[in-house]
Amino acid sequence: MKHMRLALMGVAVIGLCTGIVQRGPAAWADSQKRPVLHEFIEQVTHDHPALMASEAALAAARARAKGQSRPIYNPEVEIGYEDAAEVTKEVGLSQTLDWSGKRKARSGVGRAEVEAAEARFEIARKALLSDILKALSDYQTVSRLLEVVSQRETLSERFLDLATRRQKAGEMPQAELLTARLALAEARAAKNEAILALSMAEENLVAITGEDRQVWPRLTGAPLQTVVAPETTAYEDLPELRLAQAQSEIARARIRVAKSERMPDPTVGVRVGEEGNSSLVGLSASIPIPIRNSYRDEVNAAGSDFVEAQQSFYAENRRIRARYDASLKRYLAASRAWSLWQDQGAEPLREQRLLLGKLLEARQIGAIDYLIQLNQTFATEEASVELKGRLWNAWFDWQDAGATVEEWLETIQ
Repeated sequence: MKHMRLALMGVAVIGLCTGIVQRGPAAWADSQKRPVLHEFIEQVTHDHPALMASEAALAAARARAKGQSRPIYNPEVEIGYEDAAEVTKEVGLSQTLDWSGKRKARSGVGRAEVEAAEARFEIARKALLSDILKALSDYQTVSRLLEVVSQRETLSERFLDLATRRQKAGEMPQAELLTARLALAEARAAKNEAILALSMAEENLVAITGEDRQVWPRLTGAPLQTVVAPETTAYEDLPELRLAQAQSEIARARIRVAKSERMPDPTVGVRVGEEGNSSLVGLSASIPIPIRNSYRDEVNAAGSDFVEAQQSFYAENRRIRARYDASLKRYLAASRAWSLWQDQGAEPLREQRLLLGKLLEARQIGAIDYLIQLNQTFATEEASVELKGRLWNAWFDWQDAGATVEEWLETIQ
């Protein structure tokens, strides 16, 4: 963001229309204080609550998966004592056997849940990066707009002073003086609106980053127009689709779990002891009989859940592809518009303001025509600032859709 100041050039009206970029040690010192964008992002995301929550969820998923991969049944120890005609004492050991493959089925669920948690973490990280960068872009845009409307207010104040002097000298009618006053009131209203917008943009930036800074990193220049064709994009590698695929795999694995739950597992045991003066050795085996509940309903429910997850995957696939293609088109449109502005619109504005000042000073145009055309130059400049802001936001939307935000951050350093 360039800081603009006005330079008086002897002739009052020409001085009103001359804007130069601040140079020298003050501007250099300001640029040196601004943090590097990549370092700023790393600092903000290091302990950000959103990422820490996703990391905790991922750790929990890994712990659950580890637990689901362990054996289901633990051995049981039995101790018996009977004091009848003969004293009977015995110790037994029993173990339920996982013949139906419940452990393997549950391990499949755990692995798919870890994949889903990893995808959620990537989604959370890229969404956070995009939110930070878009908040920076919005803050930078409204900051630049405030500079433009402040310059407009300054020019309007100086023009009103000039109009007042001319009206007192009888060189300007009262109506044109009133127009100058209205122009100043409009400029001040625009400035107040810009101040409010800047406050809201700063509030959003502080809320996202958790920091309250006097100086924020800048997005310099414009995004490079290096675009990957949609047909070469590996959509299946995008975290949103990986999450949908993992959720489908979770549902598929739960079908196997439900089917394994229908199959009863046998329990075998051995016990040794004494009955009076005699030794006892016994074997036992038992298996549940699924008569009252065959658990078929659970299998049917798991099958329906899988169909739902599969259809959700297809719907997500369409949504992700549409979002990527649309965000790319928006970025390309904004990039073309910005290129045209750079080629045709930037320099004529400065020249037009200087020319307007000369024409007014030479009395070749009236005050009303001067104000109308001068305000038009500021409206055009404000539109260009907003255009650049939309360009950055379109770029970040496309980077988020393609999950390439981090790659871009590494590239610009």
